[in-house]
Amino acid sequence: MKLLKWFKRDKSKTDNDRTNPVITDYELPPYPAKEDMAENKVYLKETLNYTEDLIEKPFTIDAHTCSVMFLESLTDEEKMEKNLYSKLNHVHSIEALEDTLKNMDASKLLHVSEAVPHILAGKCLLFIDGLDYCYTLNTNKIILRDIGQPENEQIIRGAHQGFVESLMVNIYLLRQMVQHPQLTIRFKKVGEKKNTKVCIVHVEGIADKKVLNEIDRRLSKIDSDKLISSGVIEEYLEDFPYSPFPQFMSTERPDRCALNLLDGKIVLFVEGEGTALLLPMSFLSFYQSNDDYNSRWYAGTFFRLLRMFSFVTSVTLPGIYIAIISFHFEIIPYGMTFVIKDAVEEIPYPPIVEAFFMELTLELIREAGVRLPSPIGQTIGIVGGLVIGDAVVNAGFVSSVMIIVVALTAISSFAVPANEMSMSVRLLRFPIMIMASLLGFLGIVFCLNIYLIHLCKLTSLGKPYFYPFAPFHFKGILKDVLRFPHTKTTWLNLDNEQNNNNQK
Repeated sequence: MKLLKWFKRDKSKTDNDRTNPVITDYELPPYPAKEDMAENKVYLKETLNYTEDLIEKPFTIDAHTCSVMFLESLTDEEKMEKNLYSKLNHVHSIEALEDTLKNMDASKLLHVSEAVPHILAGKCLLFIDGLDYCYTLNTNKIILRDIGQPENEQIIRGAHQGFVESLMVNIYLLRQMVQHPQLTIRFKKVGEKKNTKVCIVHVEGIADKKVLNEIDRRLSKIDSDKLISSGVIEEYLEDFPYSPFPQFMSTERPDRCALNLLDGKIVLFVEGEGTALLLPMSFLSFYQSNDDYNSRWYAGTFFRLLRMFSFVTSVTLPGIYIAIISFHFEIIPYGMTFVIKDAVEEIPYPPIVEAFFMELTLELIREAGVRLPSPIGQTIGIVGGLVIGDAVVNAGFVSSVMIIVVALTAISSFAVPANEMSMSVRLLRFPIMIMASLLGFLGIVFCLNIYLIHLCKLTSLGKPYFYPFAPFHFKGILKDVLRFPHTKTTWLNLDNEQNNNNQK
């Protein structure tokens, strides 16, 4: 009976408590400001649970008691001294005080409940005894990280600036690179409580208006009460949230955003994050780097093709090894037959187990290296690559050929300029490994066909994801796959045609 009651319990409440523990409903009922200042202060302290960083500083003007209240952790006291205290020294009446506050752009509030979000944003609250309203002044503390080079997107030649956690600083960096009158900035509040500020940046006349309207519509539907980040917004904007392929690109580089803006893309910022979302994106966009345009055109073309080849290698190489050892050993060249035979004949389990063991071990080493501090992370990489690799081969758990295959696969996945695609590639190889162990090369071809069909069907905000291959567009292939000299783009007429397609 207890088991039946457990199954019949109300799961909605427990599920909500488990999945939404971050933000609770803090919408306050209206509380009008009282003429008795003590009642207003008691209400504010009770609402903030008597937090100890709530500071109160009383003073007297013309026999009227006044009080400034603020959160010490969010308020800049130097700004208060400059904007408030220094001006109060020359005020000798309540009328003069109110005139001074109007000149300081102070906000007049009739409800103390309306002042709670202001004080939580770093503003200070001014109460005057005998008045049934209060004032808020902008004294919030701003702490900015220095503008430096992004650690996750290194380039050899070009700008070495990265976004920071301030929205206005990021827009400043972007406007410095795109000094165009049609560069348009739009702000929007999203979320159930409308507490997350989002910025949408596009170049009017180049960006697709239909895509802009669709982005605005999807952002308006976000009703999550969690802390909204770019990752949460990305899931709400995606056409296919269950796809293993990333449909948007996150970047910390203003120059990458500038290039994509002039190409008709849209940039989305979230307040408090040092990354930007680029949308919509295509599959080939994830294999392009700023170095392609800053280096010689033939070098840019070669390395771009090399990165695209690395996608095939990182996804299929472990599966090809499993298929050859399990089913198609006859295709091994005669000179290598005995070398590979001696390497694998002593391994006590099938190649699929051997491959899974090494791939998962590599993922553990990579994950540990990312989470640990940099000096320790490098040590983990050396220990994992040399000590563990040599030990498992000498112990007979893994063949030396498998070590080579795993190393080449890892290097190929590192060649991807975008972190989102790199993570997808790391997961896409496992289904191919399973199919290769069941059907050999036929299984690999079957799995690759599934991936190809999915890529052809996939869209990013309504735009074809596998463009220019599906739909096929020859000039688009010349532009996205190859890197022609800048002086020849006019001859190819690529930029004008792209802009016309966006406006259609």
